[in-house]
Parts: sequence; C-alpha cells; structure tokens
Amino acid sequence: MSTLRGLDKKAFVTHIDDVEWIEVSEGFRIKKLLCQKTAGKTEFYFGMAELAPGKSIPPQKANLSCCTNILKGRVWARLGRQRFELEEGASNYFPAGLPHAYEASGDQGVTFVFCYATDNPIGEDLKIEAVSEEECRAYYQPNCPSNLMSPGTEGTGCRWATAADTDPWVIVEAAQGTRSQMFRAHFDEIKGCKELWWGVCTTRPNCRYTPHFHEQAEIFYILSGHGTMYGGSEIFQVRPGSLLYAPSNCMHGMVNDGNDDLLALYCCSIETVGTAYNREEIADVPIVAPADRTDLMLSKV
Repeated sequence: MSTLRGLDKKAFVTHIDDVEWIEVSEGFRIKKLLCQKTAGKTEFYFGMAELAPGKSIPPQKANLSCCTNILKGRVWARLGRQRFELEEGASNYFPAGLPHAYEASGDQGVTFVFCYATDNPIGEDLKIEAVSEEECRAYYQPNCPSNLMSPGTEGTGCRWATAADTDPWVIVEAAQGTRSQMFRAHFDEIKGCKELWWGVCTTRPNCRYTPHFHEQAEIFYILSGHGTMYGGSEIFQVRPGSLLYAPSNCMHGMVNDGNDDLLALYCCSIETVGTAYNREEIADVPIVAPADRTDLMLSKV
C-alpha cells in the first residue's frame, strides 16, 4: 500500500483548556497554544490573551507581524495616531515595526487571540519594544489599501482593523455551493498583509470541506460548533478552543457532524512560500457517524 501524497506530513491538534495562563503584567495574561517550546519551529506563534477592564497594552512595536481576533468584549485598537473601538469578531493586523496599542473598553475586559508570523529567519525570537506617545502620534496609516479604489497600486497601503461583518462570505467549492466551507478574508495580500492570510470560515451541519493540501501551512482555531478534522493520516475531534496545525503540503479537511455551524479562524502562512494557491484535493469524505469515523483511514483510499 502506497501512502498518498499529503498524508505523510504530520498534523496535530491542541486545546486551549489544556494550556496554563501566564501572567505578563497586572491585568494582562496569555496562553501559548502553538509555540516553538511545545511544537518546535512552525510558521506561527498563536495564543490567547486577556486584558482586565481598564487595563491596556501600552504603545509598542514588535519585530514580527501579528494578527488578532476579538473573542469577547471590546477594545480600543490603535496603530500610530489612529484608533478604532472593536467588538467581538473584529480583527487587527499589526505590521512589524509599527507602533500599536490595545486598551480594554467596557466593564468586562477583552479576550482575544493573537498570531505572530514566524516563517522567517527571526522565527519565534519575538522582541517587543516600548515606544513613546510622540512616536505613536507621528505615524499615520490609513485603514484602507490603496488598490481598493485604485487598481494597480497594490503594496502601497494596508487594512489594519476590520469589523466581523466587513467582508462577504466566499464559497470554497463551487460544486457544493453552501454545503461547502465558506470563508471571510479579513487580511491577505490584496488588503496589504504580506505575511498571512487571516479570516474566518464556516461549515454547515452535515457538510464537509474536502481533504486537500497546498504549499501554505495552515491553522484552524475552532470558535464554535463541533466536528471532525483530518490532518495527514490522523483524525481529530474538535470543539471550541481546539487548534489544528497542518504543515506545508499536509492533507487537511473537515466534517461538521454537529447540530450547529462549525465556525473557525483560519490562518495561512504566505511569508516565504508566496501566494500561489495550488490546491490539490486527494479524497472525498463520506458523511458517517462520528463513532464509525475512527476507521476511515484515507491512506487506504
């Protein structure tokens, strides 16, 4: 029996409930869900953070680019002298070297996930430097990529803050229509992000996302719903707080075997492999009961 291409790469799942909190400062703590210490060098440094009511992450700049997504609460997000109040489902993109800050608003604090792009020589050697208020006020970045209004001017601007419902849902597999996975792209190269594709995706109950692989490494963080995910030759049950990591050219896909939509954050690394999305589907997935799915080894297809 020969192993199908895409099955010889190992994927894995981790769960946020199995990770301990780390106190960074008063009122600010994080969980490291995917990091070099526990997973070796990957293309992502992914975690969860909490800011208590009234607490802030003061103006700073990092040597790695970062995307965030608000899970709960409200936050004043700032890049340079511009700021927006963002709510649940909103996302940020903070390019490397630019001054940015977070301040919890409301009386419940804010919970968010963050992902640093580490597919570069720096790796996970994250260095964060405090910046002055004067430096913050001296920098201005319009929250609009130039090519949004002027095609042909790609690379001259970026979107760095977006609400949850900014972008339309896009169907992944046209033959299935809305029975396929659908996604909303918050940040990508068209919108000015050069390191990551970042957004949300949803799969309806009793529907599936066909197993496939591509050059870009990818992670999925489950926001709501339950389902079965495929990664390499492994099969995983996922729930809210689960993170699946699929390295470059590793087969991955999913089935929603729950009663509610399976909603997840997705993130693909484009920092070194580029944006040519050469997707190869390798197998179809029958809809079978979860109890029977453990024997469904795609390497036998």
